[in-house]
Amino acid sequence: MKIVVCGSMTNFLKMLKLKKELGTLGHKVILPNPDTDDQLKEIAANKYVDTHQIKIKYDYIRKHYNHIVEADCVLIANYDKNRTKNYVGGNSFLEMGFAYSMNKPIFLLNPIPEIDFYYHEMVAMQPIILNGDLKLLESLSKPYTKPLTTTTKSIFTQP
Repeated sequence: MKIVVCGSMTNFLKMLKLKKELGTLGHKVILPNPDTDDQLKEIAANKYVDTHQIKIKYDYIRKHYNHIVEADCVLIANYDKNRTKNYVGGNSFLEMGFAYSMNKPIFLLNPIPEIDFYYHEMVAMQPIILNGDLKLLESLSKPYTKPLTTTTKSIFTQP
């Protein structure tokens, strides 16, 4: 499968390891790609800050969107960040939305984080939670059809 990995650039080194693991399972993997050696050095030193100026200058959002268009699925590498377990940031959430609107499978490496601003939207996109088990991707490499309905109980109650 051709997999686009999305995640916080502060976890880029972990995503490189993830790419290698997925490659050994026979998948083609596309990562977000820092454009300069300085960015790589900052990531390695744990000092990288992803700003809107950088995203605009290198057109990162559109570049990764185009990767998603060409891919079979999206894998959100939602590692812990700062004090948030299984962090999904704004860009990764946006990329989940891109994949969802294209009816492409969305995988989360770890469970959905309870981020107040968009928790329910993430659940509504019905991602497949891998719980760190990349071999689950093997059983899902067949053609994928996202269900039109969900078995998740509604959080809303009737009056």
